[in-house]
Amino acid sequence: MFYKILLSSVLLIAVAGCSSRYTPVSVKNTEFPIQFLDGATLTPVDYSQVLTELDKVDVVFIGEIHDDSLTHIVEYRILNDLAALSNQRAIALEMFERDVQGLLNDYLYDAVSEDEFLAGCRPWDNYSTDYRPLVELSKRRGMPVLAANVPRRYAASIAKYGEGVLASLPDSEKVWMAAELLALDDEYKERFMKRMGSMDMPQAMQKNDFENLYMAQCIKDDTMAESIALFLSQNPAMRIISFQGDFHSAFSLGVVKKLKLMASDVTMSVISIVPVTGDWKKIDPLWKNRAGFIVVVPRHSISR
Repeated sequence: MFYKILLSSVLLIAVAGCSSRYTPVSVKNTEFPIQFLDGATLTPVDYSQVLTELDKVDVVFIGEIHDDSLTHIVEYRILNDLAALSNQRAIALEMFERDVQGLLNDYLYDAVSEDEFLAGCRPWDNYSTDYRPLVELSKRRGMPVLAANVPRRYAASIAKYGEGVLASLPDSEKVWMAAELLALDDEYKERFMKRMGSMDMPQAMQKNDFENLYMAQCIKDDTMAESIALFLSQNPAMRIISFQGDFHSAFSLGVVKKLKLMASDVTMSVISIVPVTGDWKKIDPLWKNRAGFIVVVPRHSISR
């Protein structure tokens, strides 16, 4: 089934069309075809089948590349269509940190203005173009939004000084992070270390020990997973769509594995959105089992 997602400066609108193997995304009168793949077989699947499968689980993890514009348009479409099936959903965002949950709730319930909300919630630089549509859609539909992540200052301290820094924190601050830092010696760590070794890191990060960087990564995964687990335990009828960087959820590692360890009965599905430069129709065998579903989009940065 064809779907077009039209972007204007103030809102996103989804429209249905005719059938095809690919799903075109229209942005400012330019059409970009995308494709959905089964993660196990790397064969194309229809978008309606993807929605059917996602609607069956408790938690959908959508892994993104933060600065890819088409990725965010696809995310909006998936959220919009799942919300249309049921409003008994919440979204969880890596992009907001636990200590701003109260302010985020106030904004969702119109207790503060958007300007007041933005002044206190430390939004990412691309919030207005890429994450505001998700928050506003959730607000219109009355869906909770979880500020799921650990405050950056704590992750930065772990990256610099190691996990021992946590012992010096008062209990009043420990509520902003997972109760346990679980830095597993597993495939995730192996992939993380390999990635760190291949990156041109900023000079400030080069001074940090890779083990500390891995623990800082893990406290993010632990906190996001715990935020989701706590919400589901308090709201058993609800389901969650979680948006985070793709590395956090790829291959069902990171936050996905941590949630499974915390709540083994929770059912999950993982989507990995993969922006491709060049021949986007060429399927990379390394994508196999990266996620339950892989969404291939042409790498694109839209000037707004």
